Amino acid sequence: MIHRLAKHQLIDLFKSASSDQQWVLDTETDGVDVVGHDAPHSAWWIGLSPLGSPNVFIISWEEYENWGLEEWFKQLRLIGHNLRFDLHAMNLTPEVTWQDTMSAAYFGHTGGKRSMDHIARVNGWHNIETPQLLKQGKIGQIPEEQLFEYLANDCVITSKMAKRFRMEAASFDYRVEQAVYEMERRGIRLLLDEFHVVETELNQMIEERLDALRSEGLDGNPDSPMQVAEWLLSRQRRLPQTATGKPSTSKLALQTLADDGDDLADAVIQYRKATKLKSAFIEPLPRMAQDGILYPKTNTTRTRTGRFSCDSPNLQQIPKRGPLGKALRGCMTSPANDGVIACDFAQVELRVAAAFADEPVLLEAFAQGGCPHTEVAAKMVGKSIEAVTPEERFKAKAVNFGILNGMGAKRLAFELKTDKRTASRFLLDYKRNLPKLNAWMEGVWREAEEFRVARTVSGRTRIFTSNEETRPAVSVMVQGSAAELIRHSLVAVHEAGLKPLLTVHDEILVGTADKTKAEHLREVMEGAANDAYPDAFNNVKFSAEASLGGTWGDA
Repeated sequence: MIHRLAKHQLIDLFKSASSDQQWVLDTETDGVDVVGHDAPHSAWWIGLSPLGSPNVFIISWEEYENWGLEEWFKQLRLIGHNLRFDLHAMNLTPEVTWQDTMSAAYFGHTGGKRSMDHIARVNGWHNIETPQLLKQGKIGQIPEEQLFEYLANDCVITSKMAKRFRMEAASFDYRVEQAVYEMERRGIRLLLDEFHVVETELNQMIEERLDALRSEGLDGNPDSPMQVAEWLLSRQRRLPQTATGKPSTSKLALQTLADDGDDLADAVIQYRKATKLKSAFIEPLPRMAQDGILYPKTNTTRTRTGRFSCDSPNLQQIPKRGPLGKALRGCMTSPANDGVIACDFAQVELRVAAAFADEPVLLEAFAQGGCPHTEVAAKMVGKSIEAVTPEERFKAKAVNFGILNGMGAKRLAFELKTDKRTASRFLLDYKRNLPKLNAWMEGVWREAEEFRVARTVSGRTRIFTSNEETRPAVSVMVQGSAAELIRHSLVAVHEAGLKPLLTVHDEILVGTADKTKAEHLREVMEGAANDAYPDAFNNVKFSAEASLGGTWGDA
């Protein structure tokens, strides 16, 4: 039932409610860009309902502000579906713990669809589909009666989801959501003067590389795979074929040629890298900045392994290596422009795998503070640790990380810049010299094939459908469990008052370049990771390293 109450009626309702009453919250907004203090979109209507009740109270944004309801809402025990979005839309920071049905759905099935419409449909619940005008950001054109029915329906569906899902299983994720919410509100400062220097350099680089391609006879569009393929074939280059029989100019195909000394393929690769950086970052970043601050969104329920992803903008995609990536990171700092601290875990995924497999070669290397890649290389080539060459260490490192992500001989050959036969031999040597790790992975794959599930150390579950390949099961367990440690670390950093700004895989960025704070950050992250799952990881320690500088690039 839909209710429109007067101010005193609503406040009386809050006063009469018990302290443990949970309230379903949902909003309708004029768009989806709600993150940031000057975000272009915000809430127009608010739906509030006691959990499990058919009664839904509809409040306009004007009523919410004019009636001074913010202080009341801060004290409510809220629950919602993707609640972080609604809190951003209302610019509301609750002072008590809140819950999210989307987090609970994600915990139970990382590969499943999590939209409210989909969940309602598969459960057979009566549901009102999202109005098209609302999807188009035209909330003002929707009749109020229709909008109220839709908003009330969303509140009722959320109540049903709260009963349907095992909300307690994802209880820690609610703390993660709160830490991420505050992190998103802080944002990252874009230093425009430094940014324009990088922009000028990149544009000049693109022009130089385009001129180089033109001088070699490329008259067509360098961004067209077909035209680039025709040009390379006309220059007697051999290209592999795609599944449809067309010549391929994929990154792998071109890099294979470039590794054999092909300057034309390398020129295309370098041109593509530069233009990708321009389209992904140089062109959109200034438009995205609100008063000089970027507000990237952290997606906590999107990947199939449990890792965070990022968008608007996706700062995780800035290259970590190379001058362009470092230059771009050098244009970003804390909102107060007082420098940043970057702290990341050392070989966290390899440590997780070593612990799960109880692999002595890796565990011994970690315990003695040695390099696991060097240890593995020594085993593979039959040398002493001191005799291992940098090239042999690099190859072992490629195998270490590649095998955990299901890398086969073809991909490994590309990474090692060698032939498939040599890569296959490396894989066999690896499996022979790390038998417990290999046996553990084989066991994971067998179980996934039989039961169609894989779980992280916390119990977060990926369910494989009947037509899905189960080889990613090892990635779910290793990468996903490493991501659980990052979740614990982020919460610990947040609750320690260190104010995180961004997470990039196994790295957490905080503001203010201070040595004492950097050491505190390192201790907090290490403590959180090592205390999170002591029974599962009692044979390995997780270590982190903090560095600081005036910008993200410096750190």
